[in-house]
Amino acid sequence: MLQLAKVPRVTVIASLVAWSCLGAAMFASSAATAQFEASNWTSQVIHLPEATADKRPPVATSVALHPDGSMLAIAGDDHVVYLWDMHARQFTKQLRGHNDWVRTVAYSPDGKVVASAGNDQHIILWEPAAATPLRKRLDLSEAVAAIQFSPDGSRLAAIGFTKVMRLYDTATGATIRELACPCVDMRALAWSPDGQVIAAAGRNGKVRLWDAITGQTGQEFKSHVQRVRDLAFSPDGSRLVTVSEDRTIRVTEIASGDEFVLAAGNAKVMAVTFCGPDLLASGGSDNVVRLWNIEERTEVARLKGHTGSVAALAYGGELLISSGYDSTVRVWIREGSIAESTPKATPRVGALPLPSLE
Repeated sequence: MLQLAKVPRVTVIASLVAWSCLGAAMFASSAATAQFEASNWTSQVIHLPEATADKRPPVATSVALHPDGSMLAIAGDDHVVYLWDMHARQFTKQLRGHNDWVRTVAYSPDGKVVASAGNDQHIILWEPAAATPLRKRLDLSEAVAAIQFSPDGSRLAAIGFTKVMRLYDTATGATIRELACPCVDMRALAWSPDGQVIAAAGRNGKVRLWDAITGQTGQEFKSHVQRVRDLAFSPDGSRLVTVSEDRTIRVTEIASGDEFVLAAGNAKVMAVTFCGPDLLASGGSDNVVRLWNIEERTEVARLKGHTGSVAALAYGGELLISSGYDSTVRVWIREGSIAESTPKATPRVGALPLPSLE
């Protein structure tokens, strides 16, 4: 059995440290275990442009935040990848090359490459800063549901509507290996923070882990009774969280196999991301972003504003990003000063809260 050792938490950008300290301070005392008030959060709304043909804005089913928090990549059913400048508060580029629904988009760890894929059976590697952004096109024989770069950026994993996960060399586009998946409808994919393990899941509710270096199949467990829509490793790699159309969130300890379930009400859960070591965000078919303290196993806030299912989440620095079927992206910011809330925490690093976009 493949066992994932605990590893030091890998931070993406420096301001994540402040969030981690905030999470620890907030949940360390009895006062901190009280629920967040949703009114403590505000959201800035990004409206996607209308398509020329049908005058309808696209649904936003995938979103990725640049590692330094400066840009946002947004994709959906109009075949376009939009790049939004977080500071200028405007769209700066439209990456056009797909001819069908773009289901998944990801930034490389160094932020230089954007990868996108979807129903047209292509993975496109874009270099937005280059004069000709389209860098490489990889052709597949099936639609792609999820892609993720390895933490060091050297490899790209892809899954979709086939019983195979493909690992590519990011620099050359060559296929490194193919791994057998537990079903033919794969939707969720994640690398462990140290890049040693890959986890994936799909329609049959089974989660499979592989050794990312050797390709050896490791643990496999039945996590849900319906399709798994998303999954995420905790920042220290010790936990794996899966979310499903069965309306539950399952948290599994990798080393021991111990697990517990968070009930998400009557909503199909479609997206999940960590916002620090113990703070988890989920989104789903009830149009709500929920925040969870997984140490206390409690829901601590409901962020409302979307008028359609929340399809994707991303986190970086002090920003939580949500996108969905209402053709909007929301940038969530917690009101108040982090420095005032956590006087002993590492000083905050990052951009000041952005002005309202509404």
